[in-house]
Amino acid sequence: MKHIAFVLHNFSTGNKKIELVLPEVWQAVSLFDQLQKNFVEFSKYLEWVEKIGSAQDEAASIKMFQEKMVGGKAFNLVILVDGVPSGMIDLHELNQRSGEVGYWLSGDVQHLGIMTKSVEFLVEYAFKQLNLEFLILRTAQDNLASQHVAQRAGFEYVKDDENDHKVFVLKNESHQEEQVWNLRR
Repeated sequence: MKHIAFVLHNFSTGNKKIELVLPEVWQAVSLFDQLQKNFVEFSKYLEWVEKIGSAQDEAASIKMFQEKMVGGKAFNLVILVDGVPSGMIDLHELNQRSGEVGYWLSGDVQHLGIMTKSVEFLVEYAFKQLNLEFLILRTAQDNLASQHVAQRAGFEYVKDDENDHKVFVLKNESHQEEQVWNLRR
């Protein structure tokens, strides 16, 4: 059965067709397969990966994402590469002023500009649709690929946090009277 995804944004990079879609349970098997295929690399940076032990666990996560989205606490998208669920991008810790960007993408489609373009779309959505004042993006000290994505998307490094993550911030320039408080301390 061919599933129909609710597409919020699409673009091409090289010969790949990329769609950013709402998360749905039918994507769970493919997402779980991607997590398993990339388990060694992802487990270095994503502590939750070890908790996803089956496609059913991934389906439960998707249902949780949907609930958080309805409640206004998060905004999650699945990244389809040529129709295959290959990663996710989200805003979590979402509130009236800010959100935190998170993402992962299968290793076999990394280094094609997919994540940078996905983050740029998420930034535009966060600032124009949600009217957030700023976004935060955290990376592990040695995750240079994620740090490069943050920088290409316009985020600026501000500090290392208490968990030894590099913290990057991007301000919504339409909120000029506001300052990104507490982040530079």
